Amino acid sequence: MAENIERKEEKRAINGLVDTFRHTLDPKKRLTIPSEWRDALGNPTYVYVMPSPTEECLELIPVELMGRIQQQYLSADLFDDEADAEAQAIAQFAQMLRVDAAGRIRIRDDLLAHAAIVGGVTMIGGIRKAKLWATERKPPAPKGKLDLTAFRAVAAKRKMVARAGKGLA
Repeated sequence: MAENIERKEEKRAINGLVDTFRHTLDPKKRLTIPSEWRDALGNPTYVYVMPSPTEECLELIPVELMGRIQQQYLSADLFDDEADAEAQAIAQFAQMLRVDAAGRIRIRDDLLAHAAIVGGVTMIGGIRKAKLWATERKPPAPKGKLDLTAFRAVAAKRKMVARAGKGLA
């Protein structure tokens, strides 16, 4: 039991949404958040979902991250028109969703339509947030071969890889 608590604490300390999961909306159009993500987020009561401003998918945003975003706008000048416009652009499309006891959320229909989600959902971790894609729209990497182009670009930029050929192939 102590080992299980320790593992949960490790995941919470990392607090990252990692890995890729494929789920299907249930008949009531509910999506189950992976238990690994719920554990990493401390089994949240709420999460936020909003359309991606750059891609035809949805963004799953933890309460903690949304709180930091909101704090930026709460601390802006009372009559800062630019900050007000930005805050409204975020708030009008964001949906705060209660996570039920089974880890499910019900995303509203207009958001599902934005991402063309009607059945299968591919959830791609992004550490601080995740992207929700219609499985048909964003196919997963082929089995047995990972497309590491984006990873390698980030690794090179962050100098994570000391020498070519080390780590993932």
